[in-house]
Amino acid sequence: MPEAVSFESAGLGFCPDCSSFESSRDAVLGMGARAGELAAFRGEPPQMASGTAGKAGYLRLDFRRDEELGRTVLADMDRRAPLLAQKALYWEESQPGMACVIVIASSGCVVQGDRLALDVHSGPGSCALVTTQSATKVHSMGHSYASQLQRFRLEEESYLEYMPDPLILHRHSRYLQDTLVTLPASASFVYGELVVPGRRWHHEEELFGFDLYSAGLQISRPGAGEDDALFEERLVLDPGETDFRNIGIMGGFEVLGSVYALLPERHTAGIKNAIGSDVTDSLAWGASVLPRGAGLALRVLGRDTGKVRTKMREFHSLVREAVLGRPLPPEFLWR
Repeated sequence: MPEAVSFESAGLGFCPDCSSFESSRDAVLGMGARAGELAAFRGEPPQMASGTAGKAGYLRLDFRRDEELGRTVLADMDRRAPLLAQKALYWEESQPGMACVIVIASSGCVVQGDRLALDVHSGPGSCALVTTQSATKVHSMGHSYASQLQRFRLEEESYLEYMPDPLILHRHSRYLQDTLVTLPASASFVYGELVVPGRRWHHEEELFGFDLYSAGLQISRPGAGEDDALFEERLVLDPGETDFRNIGIMGGFEVLGSVYALLPERHTAGIKNAIGSDVTDSLAWGASVLPRGAGLALRVLGRDTGKVRTKMREFHSLVREAVLGRPLPPEFLWR
């Protein structure tokens, strides 16, 4: 079952400033320096050094509700290659006022030495969806590692979704990610992660052939101190230490999906009951109530990406209907 995956204490221990490119670059470099699990991978590449121009990506998105237009707009943006963003579109038929933005990686992949930062601010009463252009492919690494710092700040009555495409960990890749979320009790945030441990048909050693994956998540209320997080966790996957396909961990499943629904407490029981839990030949899933009224977390294990995504989308739709009154529209045919 999904709950069998081992989680360690997040221990983020800091509140990064991602309001500018310069401050976010310092924060993401410091993030890697604090991660003890990366001690073996701190050597610099013999090519372009870590975090230099073109490898220190930054994207800041600021969503605000425009009452005259009757919809949410992307009011401000700052970016540094390789991170870019498409202008706000309005493709959600069930939510015509929702601003939809696609994050674009101009490099096409994540490589050794990349230090990336994403900062998203959702203003009062705003409603936005952020996604990616395609799967994030973390390439094989001979030196160093890649890292991304994600900061989401929501204000009163705002609604934000961050649903990126799958993260594919190539053989001998190392990836560090920290995600920090600040939101008031009236706001709602839906955050999805789908981790694929290699390209199944590429090489006989590709599946679970990555060196390290470390992902931390911290959720807090505005104004809270560093020790007052509603919830925090860190998932560290080191295939050199553990065979994750063993019974009691992933039990033969290969793909791990998670959706965090941070929303007002009145919605949690209904959504949890509706999604249920089960173990089949192709899927295992279940939802857990997060501590201190933070919301819900859905875990899905599967043998292929498509079925895991379908279950994650089902949960996502339940959250959308509970909070915004209408479920997700049918998925685009090309997705």
